[in-house]
Amino acid sequence: MVSSDVTVTKSPTGLAEEALSKASQLYLLEQGRNLVYQLYVSIKTAQIYDRTNVTYIKQSENLLDLVKNLFEKDEGIILNSKEGYLFLNEIRLQFSFEGYVSSKFLLETFRKFQFESLTISSQVTKDELDDFVFLLARTHPEGEDVFGSLEEKIVDSDIQHLTVEKFAGEWNIRDEDSSENEKKVAKKRFFKTVSVAQEMVESAKTGRSINTPKSKRAIQFLIDQLIHDETNLMSLTAIKNFDEYTFAHSVNVCILSVGLGTRLGLSKNKLSELGYAALFHDVGKVKIPLEILNKPEELTAEDWEKIQMHPILGVKILLSKRALDKFSLGAMVVAFEHHLKMDLSGYPQLSFKKDLNLYTRIISIADVYDSMTSGRVYAKTPLAPDVTLKRMIEEAGKSFDPVLLKVFINMLGIYPVGSVVLLDSREVGVVMKPNPDELSRPEVAIIADKEGKKDKVEMVDLTRIDEKTGGYKRTILKTIDPRPYKLDIARYIY
Repeated sequence: MVSSDVTVTKSPTGLAEEALSKASQLYLLEQGRNLVYQLYVSIKTAQIYDRTNVTYIKQSENLLDLVKNLFEKDEGIILNSKEGYLFLNEIRLQFSFEGYVSSKFLLETFRKFQFESLTISSQVTKDELDDFVFLLARTHPEGEDVFGSLEEKIVDSDIQHLTVEKFAGEWNIRDEDSSENEKKVAKKRFFKTVSVAQEMVESAKTGRSINTPKSKRAIQFLIDQLIHDETNLMSLTAIKNFDEYTFAHSVNVCILSVGLGTRLGLSKNKLSELGYAALFHDVGKVKIPLEILNKPEELTAEDWEKIQMHPILGVKILLSKRALDKFSLGAMVVAFEHHLKMDLSGYPQLSFKKDLNLYTRIISIADVYDSMTSGRVYAKTPLAPDVTLKRMIEEAGKSFDPVLLKVFINMLGIYPVGSVVLLDSREVGVVMKPNPDELSRPEVAIIADKEGKKDKVEMVDLTRIDEKTGGYKRTILKTIDPRPYKLDIARYIY
């Protein structure tokens, strides 16, 4: 446990950063209200005039100027509708009586066309803004799939830098009374974030701007999911047979890092910064040839030399962003440091002494754990989760922050989710949920007994007592490598 009874005296730098953060929020709040108003007036004007009319042209220029001003602060804009409120880049917009009409109109427009968010990227053109405004102004929603129809029109209009996301889609569906639905929600959010990670990496590969607001939003939903239901989301990090490992690895590291950050008591804003840095910690690898990253045999000295360049390449990619905010700067530090150890060995080599950033120390633990249990690039053969943790403990103080590593192990348990274990009852089980009170006694799914695989999986709690003996009914003897038995762990976790 990490004590929360600590008095922190803020340095002048910390106070300056806090003031800057508040100023940034106030700016977004003001500009967000202006954006809602300008969109409202633009749509209303487009309902009356065509796009060559001087009245519409003037209004169109007002909207474009406002959007350009916002891009000076960030590389993308996300206007989101949630629970009857509008948010700009996660800042809730509060309206006076005068602004009520415009906000109400825009909320109704979102609802009418069945989308919950509008994303505008920095490459947007005036023609794209006009085309989108006229679509909303002059399209009459019909049929069951209103959103699908709108998306088709957006594609047909060749609008590439404004995107909409379906209302009540993958992110927000939740039935509090259904454990199966909770698993479904966690799974959808996980794979949605993998998709976002893939999109961001493809942007970095081709030199296009990374959609920062979209990344932040994906991370925010992961944070909400972890706070609401940590087990289901955390368990998905144990699945290692994804086709797109590169992207799943980034999301796994993000989830594990944010989970650890939550245990440390970090604020939601700090968790967002941590998650963003985790998602992009390996972004420099997009510049490493795939034949090296996917090489089945041992890497040569030349291969290693290229791979060890990816922290610096990651900094260059993040530095090329049009606008640098605290998220980007934090991600740059982590991208550079995440292969440095506590004793500053590792790479890149440093000619000076420094303390590693807190986010780096968190993310490096999550990164090594996921890499070693996956068997990619650095360790060709995956290790069992408990074996990985034992090896990491041996490196505490040298490679890893010992306090953070202890909290990480308490989070995962001695036998992390996905571990295959042999019980003293001669049954085989898959660990499904850690037990924070007794780390050696997690919740286990029994998948085989003395006679072989079971048709129906049985969930057991290893803290259950045998009434006859007064001892535990089942105890873990050891972990088992699932590969020789061709066990598909994903089948049980899903």
